Amino acid sequence: MKKQLTSLAIAGLLAGASNLTAASLLSNGNLDRTHAVEVVSGFFLPQPDVWVNAGSRTLSGPYLDDLSSEAWAGPAPTPLTTDGLLNGPFPAGYDGPDGGVFFKPFTGNLATGDLATVRLFQDRPAAAGMMYLFSGWAGAEANYSGLISGTQTRSLFYVSFLDGANNIIGGAELDLAAAGLGSANGQPFNYREFSLSATAPAGTVNVRAGIAMINAYANPAGGGQAFVVDDFNL
Repeated sequence: MKKQLTSLAIAGLLAGASNLTAASLLSNGNLDRTHAVEVVSGFFLPQPDVWVNAGSRTLSGPYLDDLSSEAWAGPAPTPLTTDGLLNGPFPAGYDGPDGGVFFKPFTGNLATGDLATVRLFQDRPAAAGMMYLFSGWAGAEANYSGLISGTQTRSLFYVSFLDGANNIIGGAELDLAAAGLGSANGQPFNYREFSLSATAPAGTVNVRAGIAMINAYANPAGGGQAFVVDDFNL
């Protein structure tokens, strides 16, 4: 009888453990907390705290007006979060506690070949041999260049593993268009959740979780071209 009760107790503990959700390693994973960035002289936009924003164009080089935090960019079905309230007064152009990030493909120019590549990422301590799961929400309007058949624009979620010298030594990426980005589902921006996982190789010191818009450009046809993301976990 004692053995049977012990077995049941262990089974109960395992069942309970399977329902636990690991805490996210990311800081400001919901992208709500922001700060004002002077993207061009005298003009400021809100961008997410902690995350690194690396924008560059093929010909004209690095620039900062590549993305912005916007209250309208994180609607349902993305989770309702309110960390933006910690900001106090919101930066100019940002008017709510639950926002997302708006990538700006139209800052690239197809005619001149000055294409826009933007990476938003965060590095966290990691351990070799551990599996890391990166998940988040992404959506796109119909005329986003990343949805054009045969386009050179790519939209990615990615996980990279870095050694002590900050070299990338492994990782994985998810092509969002191939995984259904922009496919009609009746939600604002056709928002949906995506995820990928990767195991850290020997020598790993940090893990980088990121979103990338590569070789984007303004669609000559015009129309809605937003690429938006929100609510990440690692």
